[in-house]
Amino acid sequence: MLSEEQRKAIEEEEELRHEVRKRLETANPPPQPAPPAPPAHHGFGKRVFDFLNSSVGMWLLSSVVLTGGAALLQNIQHSHEIEMKNREQLAQHRFEITHRLDQMEYTLRRAKTVGEAKAALDGMYKSKFPLTPELQNRSLGSLFLTVYQLTPGTEQQKTEQAMTFIRRLEDSELALQAHPKDDAPLDEKQKVHLHKLLKSIKAMHQPLATEGKPEAGS
Repeated sequence: MLSEEQRKAIEEEEELRHEVRKRLETANPPPQPAPPAPPAHHGFGKRVFDFLNSSVGMWLLSSVVLTGGAALLQNIQHSHEIEMKNREQLAQHRFEITHRLDQMEYTLRRAKTVGEAKAALDGMYKSKFPLTPELQNRSLGSLFLTVYQLTPGTEQQKTEQAMTFIRRLEDSELALQAHPKDDAPLDEKQKVHLHKLLKSIKAMHQPLATEGKPEAGS
């Protein structure tokens, strides 16, 4: 058992050690801990990217892609159908115009009287033997107008020139209709004039009607 003097000596020694430790800590303070790193700043693009990578974002993205793709395909198909329909309609009108002009020219070539010339020019307003029944009662001018609407660029210019000759032919046909006697001999100069107008119309129309057809032997 420690005596009073021994216990006192131990206490004094502990106090001395404590005092020395405090002096050492004061002279050499511990390093300050590093400040915490600032939170990472996520921009709008990063947030969008994270959202698209989520399950909800992937579902939304796939829905948009599928919907947009389906709409695009539908528009392409619709445009293709319209283009095919326009090409078919254009071909029908061109063939009908060629057939109508051939009939008129053939009949007018054999016309001897005013009445026969009138009958030849009836093809300006209707066809006796149409290639396309629904075009039978269409006038030559309206057929060319449809062709004009369905053709681009220089083709429109040629069609417009043909329509100019058609208007001249209509004026000549009106003058012929004013003749009172159908059995009167057809004036040769008038016949030549009508032939020239028909040839001018065919000259403007034939390059359009034959465009895209393969040449013989090709």
